[in-house]
Formats: sequence, C-alpha cells, structure tokens
Amino acid sequence: MKVISAVFHPLLMATYSCALMYWIIPEIYSPIRYESIPFFIGVVFLTTAVVPALSILFLKMTQKVTSLEITKLEERSLPFLSIGTFYGVTTYMFYAKMSVPFPLLIMMMAVTVLIFLIYLISFNFKISVHSAGIWGVAGLFSALAIKYLSTSVIPILAAIFVAAGLTTMSRLYLGRHSPDESWSGVTLGFILCFLAFYLFG
Repeated sequence: MKVISAVFHPLLMATYSCALMYWIIPEIYSPIRYESIPFFIGVVFLTTAVVPALSILFLKMTQKVTSLEITKLEERSLPFLSIGTFYGVTTYMFYAKMSVPFPLLIMMMAVTVLIFLIYLISFNFKISVHSAGIWGVAGLFSALAIKYLSTSVIPILAAIFVAAGLTTMSRLYLGRHSPDESWSGVTLGFILCFLAFYLFG
C-alpha cells in the first residue's frame, strides 16, 4: 500500500496527466511540435513535482514540518501555500512565455485552484490530498473522453479509475485518513477537474 501511495503521489499527477495526453491524444498539444512534447512534459515534472518536493524537504530541514508526508493538520497550510504558488507561477509562465495550448492551461489552472482550495480547507479539516489528486485526474480524463475521444479509450479510463480507487484505499489502509477525509478529497478533486475541463477545456 505504501508503494501505491508513492507511485500515485499528488505531486506526480500533472506529469502523469500530460504523459497520458501525449499517449492518447497528442494533437491536443498543438502548436507544440510533436518531437518537443517530451521536453514539455519534462518541464512539467521539474516545476510541479521536483521543485515542490524540494520545498517540502526545505520545510522539513527547517523544522516547519515534522514529516515529509505532512501528516499533522496544523502543519499543512504552509506546504500547500508554497506548492500552490509554484503551480500558479508555472501556469503563468506556460501562458505568458511558452504558448501552451489552452486545454493544458485549463488543466494547470484547475490543479492550481484545487491546491489553493486544499490549502484553505486544511485550516480546519485534513482532506485527503492523494484522493483529490488522483480523482482529479479521473475527472479530467472523464471530461476529455466526453469531449474529444472515442470509446477506444474506455480501457484507459477504466485503468485510471482503478488506480484512483486503489490510491484512496491505500490511504485508508495505512491509517493516513478517515473515510470522511478520503471521500471529501474524491469529491472535490473529481468535480472540480471534470467541470473545469468539460466547461472550458
């Protein structure tokens, strides 16, 4: 279960989403050249996974948080504020400097909003970020399938839902979250990302 939690860590969700889009609908990256898409995905990984992870490590080293997993409710606000800021800056840079296609900007905007909502919620409630992240991917690709794709992607969509279910189950099994905290993450992540991409993507 720890492996599942690590493989589907929330900081990896933007990278996974971009990689899946590259695999099943690369034309969504237009006007980015096909051969440049892997480089773009690398930039997403660096800015939305590596840099935020280093920021959490810095907070741990400076004793702002006691665990890299940020398990204590009272320690969650600062990490999520910093991560949300990184995502917001990345989204702005994609918009202003890289001419990133609009659907990808919508994805990044939705994720940024999701993180800031989790930041606000975390003042009073320990919502499951793993659940919000992976079910956000499920919501995103559900909307993507409805708008752009054929029934041929149903197996991929089913695999995403299985991964989402396993991730939420792993957090419950490991005792990191209660059912209420997990279901709150599921609902928030799925609905926000589905609506964002369905309405604006």
